[in-house]
Amino acid sequence: MNVQDLFNLLKDNNINCFCGVPDSLLKDFCAYITDNVQTENHTITANEGNAIALAAGHYLATGNPAVVYMQNSGIGNCVNPLLSLTDEEVYNIPLLMFIGWRGEPDQKDEPQHIKQGKVTNKLLEVMGIEYSILPNNFEDAKLIIQNAINKTKEEKKPYAFIIRKGLFEEYKLINKKQNGYELTREEAIETVIKKLNISDIIVSTTGHISREVYEIREKLCQNHKQDFLTVGSMGHTSSIALGIALEKKDRNVFCFDGDGAFLMHQGSLIVNASKKLENYKHIIFNNEAHDSVGAQPTAINYACIEKIAKFSGYTKTYTVKTKEELEKILPDFIEEKGTILLEIKVKSGARKDLGRPKEKPTENKKIFMENLNQIEFCHRGAIKNLSKIIKKEKVKQALIFTGKNSFNTIKPIIENETNEIKKTYYNDFSPNPKKEEVDIAISKLNQEYDIILSIGGGSVIDFAKAYKYYSQTKTKLIAIPTTAGTGSEATQFSVIYVNGKKYSIDEKILLPNYSIIDSQFNENNPKYLKACTVMDAYCHAIESYWAIKSTEQSREYAKEAIKIIKENIVEYVKTNNKDAAEKISYAANLAGKAINISRTTASHAISYKITSDYNIPHGHAVALTIAQLFKSNSKITKNNNNDIRGTSFVQQRIQELKNIISDNTTEYFDKLFKEIGLETNLKKLNITKEEDIAKSVNIERLNNNPRILTQKDIYLILKNNY
Repeated sequence: MNVQDLFNLLKDNNINCFCGVPDSLLKDFCAYITDNVQTENHTITANEGNAIALAAGHYLATGNPAVVYMQNSGIGNCVNPLLSLTDEEVYNIPLLMFIGWRGEPDQKDEPQHIKQGKVTNKLLEVMGIEYSILPNNFEDAKLIIQNAINKTKEEKKPYAFIIRKGLFEEYKLINKKQNGYELTREEAIETVIKKLNISDIIVSTTGHISREVYEIREKLCQNHKQDFLTVGSMGHTSSIALGIALEKKDRNVFCFDGDGAFLMHQGSLIVNASKKLENYKHIIFNNEAHDSVGAQPTAINYACIEKIAKFSGYTKTYTVKTKEELEKILPDFIEEKGTILLEIKVKSGARKDLGRPKEKPTENKKIFMENLNQIEFCHRGAIKNLSKIIKKEKVKQALIFTGKNSFNTIKPIIENETNEIKKTYYNDFSPNPKKEEVDIAISKLNQEYDIILSIGGGSVIDFAKAYKYYSQTKTKLIAIPTTAGTGSEATQFSVIYVNGKKYSIDEKILLPNYSIIDSQFNENNPKYLKACTVMDAYCHAIESYWAIKSTEQSREYAKEAIKIIKENIVEYVKTNNKDAAEKISYAANLAGKAINISRTTASHAISYKITSDYNIPHGHAVALTIAQLFKSNSKITKNNNNDIRGTSFVQQRIQELKNIISDNTTEYFDKLFKEIGLETNLKKLNITKEEDIAKSVNIERLNNNPRILTQKDIYLILKNNY
């Protein structure tokens, strides 16, 4: 359809007022309006609701309906004025809406448009707004449009035209304003990202900005864990950032905003400032245009962003327009505490080959939320990040917990990464830490530290967590596991012994602030240690998958962990293969994340007495019953089901596990244990008091098992291992 023909048809019907928010499907129509309508009759509004109100005002003053254009995602901003202002049961005001149909069913589009596309027609219907989907041919469309104009004038009601992709012939904006700025937005974003700390968070607005953040991370070989890429919800990014900043006050939150988005909900600035945060950094990349939907101009060049922010209550404001100015003020902007705004004036436009995020929004959300809870480095050589953490946290004095046996090996590595700070090393505790040992440590280490570092196996990390809990310190904790199995670096609980009994502390504050998972620390461990720890991780993942507290997220972690462990466990235990060690380290961390959500079940509940009374390492003790528990849980019925989601739900989860591992799990584990050198015959391990073990079982973990187990059931599970 030729946009001039459409424009002339509207003009012939005395419709000469146009307003709205540009859309990519309407960009040719919007560009023609910009070039051919005087500014007093064409207004690019701050948001779509404003456009409805402006159209209502135009009708009240002239008696003529106006045209309102928008993307279908803007319908949400219009609901209130459409229902409480223009509706026939209120003021009965006519107007014509041209709505770009992003996410049209059966048409490929971006994730943020899919749901909106499905419900566009329904939203209009439920609001009682008549609509037509315009055909491509103008002669066919002309009759529909003319009838709609007549109808809206006669009945004084809004009428909507839904515009499909490709409806309009191309029209290039002639009166495209050049703002004269040298700095490109992509260059400005890269300059900022390069200066950010490892713990800094980015919340970026929809459109080109989020796409450029993604591309720059790829270019710099950085991951995307620190970034929430807001693919929709235009104008609300600063409020998303506010919500995060209020909960994560120990981390700087950077809102990457555009001038169009800034205008949409400008009142949020006052709310942002009212919270008097010390960690809120608001950056406006101002190119004076709706860049991703046709480069239509915004009204921002009539205002001063810096003054708006200042008088809204922002602590401090900056404006720059060159790279040199940006680089000069960035250190102060990043380090300064407060609610601070930086306006960067940038050139309009973006690269034609600008990519899009490869991950789905839900995947971005997942890794972002993980990073919010804990900053994690998981790869071979990750220990190099320790010095960055020390620098970021401005550490002068560190408390370092290590294992006794590993101290001499670990100390040179730690010294190399922390050579400019004072360090206090502590390892005066047993492999299965006791509460009294924690109390002694608290009395001996009676001073303030800038960071607590725990490097060792699960017991070392658990001891550091217990120290943090009982000393009531708020000092941040770094966990560096030297074995691949316990997952303690990824959990919020600590296991210690109180009066000879195993006791779990379960508190959110115990999740380490930082975790460094470097497979170099475990790839050369003794084979038996590898076998024990990797089986601990394997059981974590399996138990998490069938646990009654499992969630879709925990099962996702567990499933990935199980697959990786199954493929690499034998090579990891029997060789010093670096690739296998790195994969197992990652899988153990995933399994830790899984049990942090779901907790463990019967295998762990049964294991504790075996470890404490017979000195069987934890991972070995847990592995002793996993095959028998597969059998037991597979026999679940309505009478012994412990999961409120139902027997069929549990049966489905068990079958999914078998599909991943083996349909004959007993045979699989028998073969596996022989290959990795783990003895499972209780008699050969001198474990003789099965009844005592059955009586001692941790009820809390047992209650998380999908099948109800009695003491007799546990006794028989143990007996079957003789």
